[in-house]
This record gives sequence, structure tokens and C-alpha cells, in this order.
Amino acid sequence: MSLLRVEDLSVQFHDKDRRQEAVSHLSFEVCPGEIVGIVGESGSGKSTGMHAVLGLLPEKAEVACERILLDQREITPPDLKLADRKAVKAYERTMEAVRGNEIAMVFQDPLTYLNPTVKIGRQITETIRAHKKCSQKEALEHAEELLDLVGIRKASQRMRQYPFELSGGMRQRVVIAIALACEPKLLIADEPTTALDVTVQGQILELFKKISQEMGTAILFVSHDLGVIASLCRRVLVMQAGKLVEEGTVEDIFYEPRHPYTRKLLAQASKLQKLPENVKAGEPLLRIEHVSKFYTDIGYWKKQEKTEAVLDVSLQIGRGETYGLVGESGCGKSTLAKMVTGLLKPTAGRIVYEGEKKRLKYPIQMVFQDPYASLNPRMTIGDILEEPLLLNTEDSKEERLRKIEELLKLVGLTLEDAQKYPRAFSGGQRQRIGIARALILEPELLICDEPVSALDVSIQEQILSLLENIQKERGISYLFISHDLNVVKRISRKMGVMYAGSLVETGSTKEIYSDPWHPYTKALLSAVLVPDPWKARRKKGVLHTEEKKVEVPLGRGCPFAPRCGYAMACCFTGRPDWYQFEGRKIACFLYSEEHAGRRSGSMKMTSQI
Repeated sequence: MSLLRVEDLSVQFHDKDRRQEAVSHLSFEVCPGEIVGIVGESGSGKSTGMHAVLGLLPEKAEVACERILLDQREITPPDLKLADRKAVKAYERTMEAVRGNEIAMVFQDPLTYLNPTVKIGRQITETIRAHKKCSQKEALEHAEELLDLVGIRKASQRMRQYPFELSGGMRQRVVIAIALACEPKLLIADEPTTALDVTVQGQILELFKKISQEMGTAILFVSHDLGVIASLCRRVLVMQAGKLVEEGTVEDIFYEPRHPYTRKLLAQASKLQKLPENVKAGEPLLRIEHVSKFYTDIGYWKKQEKTEAVLDVSLQIGRGETYGLVGESGCGKSTLAKMVTGLLKPTAGRIVYEGEKKRLKYPIQMVFQDPYASLNPRMTIGDILEEPLLLNTEDSKEERLRKIEELLKLVGLTLEDAQKYPRAFSGGQRQRIGIARALILEPELLICDEPVSALDVSIQEQILSLLENIQKERGISYLFISHDLNVVKRISRKMGVMYAGSLVETGSTKEIYSDPWHPYTKALLSAVLVPDPWKARRKKGVLHTEEKKVEVPLGRGCPFAPRCGYAMACCFTGRPDWYQFEGRKIACFLYSEEHAGRRSGSMKMTSQI
């Protein structure tokens, strides 16, 4: 017997005189304890359909549905054209009792969902008391139990903290705890792991499995990440342009897809598993030499403390080369990028730019993660692209228009698009505009900070192919930062792996992926999910959870030692040097002469783990 049954759901949005159909005749069901995945490109209607089930759509949305049954009880939204005010109010009262109690939702961005001015404990207890009759003491005890259930240790301490004091993974766990506060029968998770790095993503997925198995909660998991769907779900719904085009078991969908759109999605996902063309890099363009960045925390309640954001990082990027930089959230990738662009000043070390365009004010440009947040919504695309030229060049109006048209054509847009505003474009198109703006001053180095992490797999491939074509045409170099190892593998020939502010391994992307040497690199790659159910379910990360980490004092010991299964006594007392073997560099005592032994010239170093 199904827990949720949706029959013939349609949603239309009314925008002035236009009518846009977001969901068309959608029907599906979910059984108790079942995890069902919903996949599709951005704009396919996945989230809109889930919001319609919960009655969370705005007034401009027209919802038509034959029937929605929750545990055999009807929660069908009324037809606003035919229903009177009394019927609408009755539906709202019904949904107020359903939301939180029987159906709960986990949203994509936990920091947006949580109130930044209210402590974690209060946010959970308010939810509990809003739906259940209990005392404040009982609500606090239940809140601590929920935090413990979702894997947050020292629950009483965390309840006294604000959201900004927690990591991204811990914030997402808090959101899940709030969703579970009233023990719902159904949990709708809307892209809950999109912005998380691979190790935290693995922890969150294990948590969803635990919730389903131990509490019998049904889960509707919305995601564009086919690796996540393959790992977690038993049944899959595929949506395209608001319609359900295929459904079946995860094995049927991934191994024997029938619909052309499903085959297209899987083909695009498999492209991310390929390595880029082997392009020979030119002379050095950027050298980062022993760069460190410390932040000093000062407060009247504690002594002055130093926090290391980046520690003794050295790397080199050649002309026409793509250098991939990977690591967990908070490891220092973006801090390093800000120092390269001059937004931050290094505490120690130096950054040497050796390009030919030193005369330019900005020979280095940046492409940001969220294109919509980085574009001014009140300016047309033409004005956004023209602004850097007005501020930094003496080009005539005709020359500026020529450059704008050239750049729009280069990124796959037209001159007519210059008259539109950012809201008129899709996520992938907005990222193309962000790339065009970064290229308008003809830089020699582009820093791409998570440029495709919020995009679905088909748009990811388009953006990565676009960056490759631009590189071939203009000889531009990229520092490509991402927590998605599949994306880095797809675009970069050389890469570096960062952990806790330090580089731990650098070398050829192909060699690192096929044979990781550092324990942390191995742990990262072991957690990467591929769009193959059999392989994805066998993937198991070897890292402890972030809450179990033991900090190593500043400047002492290897920062990864507390989480490393190969750690020795020396790892906690001394920091490893860089050990170089042909094109591979690694910071790990396992590769020192003391522990690996002296090797003759004829012997090659191999992985010690």
C-alpha cells in the first residue's frame, strides 16, 4: 500500500499575459520506508512538483490535480477557479497539520533555511513545540536526541551555537534534525547534497539510509547528481520539461534506459569520467611560492589565537594550462584564490605573475560559483559586460559594442541577449554570461571557483566544453577550484589536493586518479560516486566524520594525522616535508627515506598505502 499517491498533477505559472506549464500530468507513488529518486535537468519541474504536493507554491501558480492521497487521506489542493473561500481555508488547515507532522522537507541551502540570529537549540525546540504539546524541558531533551540521531556529537554544546558557527555538513544535519522533529512519515529532500564536498556528502547519504531503515520514513530525493541517485535510491523517476518520461528500478533506469532523454542524461554523466586532451603547457604564467595566510581571533573572553587558512602552499601554472585544485569545504581553496586575485594579502610567501599583460589592471579574472548572485539584477547583460570596459579602457562606443558582440558569440549567446536582464536566463546561460564578463578585459589567467557545482550534469558538460574551446582559441590558463572530483578530472591535466590549508599531493591528474598515493587523496577518491548502482553502492569512504576530528596544534604535526588510518607517532609531532618522485610531489612521512627506504635510480616509488 502506498504512503503518498499523486494522480495527474499539473502546475502553470501566470506571468502577465504568459502561461508557462512547469509540471504536466505528473503521477507517482511512494511506499513506506522507500527511497525514490527524482532526476532531471534544471527547470524540469522536480522541485515545483514537490512544492505543489506540500502546498508551498505562490499565488501566481495554478495547481490542478485529480487526487493526492497521503496514507489513504485526501490532501488534494482545490481548484482556485471553482473553489470558494471556505474550501481554500479548509485545505490550508489540513496542510498546516500535514506539513512538519506527516511530510517534512529538507532544502538545498541550509544557511538560507536556518535563521542566522537564532541559536540552533531554539530553532529545533520551536519546531517541536509548534507541532507537539510538551514542556520546554521535554522539547530540549528531544532536540538533543535528534542531534545525536543525525550524527552531531556534543549536542548540548551545539544547541548553544548559531548556524554560522557550524560547517556546511553540520548545518545540513541540523536541517534534517528539524525535519525529523515530529517523526514525519515522508521526507522530501530537495538537492540536499549539491553544495557539499564528497566526504560530507557521503555522511549525509548514510544518514538518509539510516533514517529510512530505522524509522521507516519514506524519502523523495530530488537531485541532478546521478551518482547520488545510483548510490541511495531503489526506484527512480525521470522528468523532462515538466513531464514524467520514465520510471523504474534504479537498475532498470541505469542499465536499460528506454527513453532517449534518460539515455542522454546517462551519456552526459559518463563524459565527466573522461580525462581531457593532453595539451602541453607553455612557460610559467603564475608562481605561488610558500604562501601562507593566518587569521587572528581576538576576544575579551579568550587569548589571541591564530587560525591557519593556508599554510606554505607552492604551485605553478603554465600558459594555456588548466590546474585543478580539490579538497573539502574549508580547506583553503577559495582563500588561496582570493590571494591570487589580490582580494587578500598573504601573511607570508609571494605570488609572482609572469604574464605579458602586466600593464593591464586586471590580467587575472574570476568566475564565481553562483552566477545569479554575482550579476547585478538591475542591469542588462550589455551594461554588465560594458561596465569593465568603461572603467578600465579608453575604447570607443563602437569598439565596446564589437567586443560585447564577440564575447556573447564566443559563449553561445547573441547580441539580442544584451538587452535582457539576468532573470531572463537559465542557470547555465547566466554562468556563460559570468564567463563572458570575466573575459571582456582579455585576461591571461581565469580563476574558476566552483563554477559548475550548482548546475545539472548536462549544463556542466556544456560549460566545461565552453571553457576548453575558449582555452584553445585564446591560450588562456585556468586555476579550476572544485569539491567535485569528477569535474576536476574532466577538465584539468594537472591537479593539487588540499587539506586543512596545505597541499598534500600534486601531479598529473591521470596518475593521481588511477593511483592515489596520499591517504587523504585515497579517501577522497574512494568517496566519489559514479552513475552506476553496483559500483556506487560499493563505494565506502575511509574518513572519520568531521565531528570526531582531533585538532593538531598550529605548525605541529600532519593536520591529517587524526583522521588517517596510516598515522605513525611522528605524524603527530612533526610536519612532513615535500617528497618528489618524477612528476609527483607528496607531503607524507610514508614516502620519506626513513620510512620508505633509500631507492636506487632504477627503482621507482610506488604507492605506500
